[in-house]
Amino acid sequence: MKTKFCMETKAAVPLLCLLLSFLASASGAEEDLGIEVIPRPARVETAPGYFVIRADSAIRFAQGEAKQPAKLLRDYLLETTGLDLPVAAPSKPTQANTIALVLNKKPGRYGPEHYRLHITPTGVILNAASPAGLVNGIQTLRQLLPVRNISGLPKDGVEWRLPCVTITDTPRFRWRGLMLDCSRTFQSVDYLKKTLDRMVFYKLNVLHLHLTDDQGWRVEIRSHPELTALGARFPEKWNEPAAHQGFYTQAQLKDLVAYAAARNITIVPEIDMPGHTLAVLACYPQLSCTGGPFEIHPFFKGPGIHKDILCAGNDEVFTFLDEVLGEVCEIFPSEYIHIGGDEARKARWKQCPKCQARMQSEGLGDEAELQSWFIHQAVAMLEKRGRKAIGWNEILEGGLAPGAAVMSWQGMRGGIAAAKAGHPVVMSPTSHCYFDYTYKRINTRRAYGFDPIAGVPPEQAHHVLGIQANFWSHIDREPEKVDAQLFPRLLSIAERAWSPADTTDWNDFARRVQTHFARLDALGVAYNQLPLSPMIAPVDRSPPGEMSGGKSQ
Repeated sequence: MKTKFCMETKAAVPLLCLLLSFLASASGAEEDLGIEVIPRPARVETAPGYFVIRADSAIRFAQGEAKQPAKLLRDYLLETTGLDLPVAAPSKPTQANTIALVLNKKPGRYGPEHYRLHITPTGVILNAASPAGLVNGIQTLRQLLPVRNISGLPKDGVEWRLPCVTITDTPRFRWRGLMLDCSRTFQSVDYLKKTLDRMVFYKLNVLHLHLTDDQGWRVEIRSHPELTALGARFPEKWNEPAAHQGFYTQAQLKDLVAYAAARNITIVPEIDMPGHTLAVLACYPQLSCTGGPFEIHPFFKGPGIHKDILCAGNDEVFTFLDEVLGEVCEIFPSEYIHIGGDEARKARWKQCPKCQARMQSEGLGDEAELQSWFIHQAVAMLEKRGRKAIGWNEILEGGLAPGAAVMSWQGMRGGIAAAKAGHPVVMSPTSHCYFDYTYKRINTRRAYGFDPIAGVPPEQAHHVLGIQANFWSHIDREPEKVDAQLFPRLLSIAERAWSPADTTDWNDFARRVQTHFARLDALGVAYNQLPLSPMIAPVDRSPPGEMSGGKSQ
């Protein structure tokens, strides 16, 4: 007889689950519960028994598009179990002792990332409407393997059991993101791939790479080689370690895009404009209002926000940006390209004859409208290439370009305003989603309490694409320190972005996070080992966006 797993019940469930976990551990059968999935699935039904993955088991795919996810599953199981299972199309409709991946291609009301995982004693069937759904279901299957069996312990003699269960699952939001700042401190390709591996495990599906800023230009642009020849390195006087600087070749980025796509992750590049462009101006001072000279420096060796920005009155600036965005679009196939737009100081524009002439010729009332005009130009450059622009909430100032999406970081007000105006929105306020901030400021529980549609009129809530956590690399710069800032807080964002809105339960989540520390160990994550917030803690009543501080802090 099937029974609903305790995650779907309400009262007294956390205490009951903790008691069952204790009894299972005491009996030496901690894997008997085995269902501690993050993010929490929409529906879980358990049944007696297990399916045992053996050396003679096989992975079958029913359609050609399911072949790549099937190979991905094989690689995961080989790493986890040491068993190299064959991957092939089925020789008959149903086969015992197999893990079958089936595409229905009828997403219906659930969408393309929906999946249904059905495990019986004789086999596993994973149904989905698209390869993305299969990848999501594979992560759940991985998490159903006993924790002790994926913690690097000897594999010989282990019985690789999956509990009999039926999981029906679909994400709440389509954008479940993480932003990594690769400009202020360069992040290696190896670390980015490790990050992608960790993201897919928790069903995050957007990696936003902040590739350009005042501290460095990190993407190869063949039409402008000076950007990486000069703009990717700090002057020697700063004695910056080699690992903190450099750039990605186009070949490296295309390989990274393919690696991410196989894991149902889209990489969204950010080319910041018109501010945060000191690295550009150091290479091409003629694109500024003053003519320079300019020199890049580590974040902590100069002003957080520079007043020198791209000159809005110089036609050469827009020729440059069009060429850059053209190459960026060739590297990244993402629907959205991030164009920054934040923290652009207007002092230079107010004093610049070219900028003032531009305002007059275009009939613009002030410098805020000049920035809006500037952003409109970038949006048009992307639209002619079949892409969409997304920018920080400052792109609302002076009027938002039609079709542009907003990433709201200064609280949620900008995102709410954009949603009311019918624009797509990603919520990413400093109050809950900035993981360069300390745990004292934003702990795991606070991040878990974030609701991205709070304050959004119900009839406009569909404009909210989702949630994104952000990490700026000017304080914690080494990979292990970045890990500690991201984990376990990132698990909160993963669950709030995926799980149904009415399933928020901090006590249950905290319990599951504790079971995942061994999984983070297996993934090589140097997570923060501070205790989680108390299982029973005061309610945080401060509204999203009321925390001070911002991008450049």
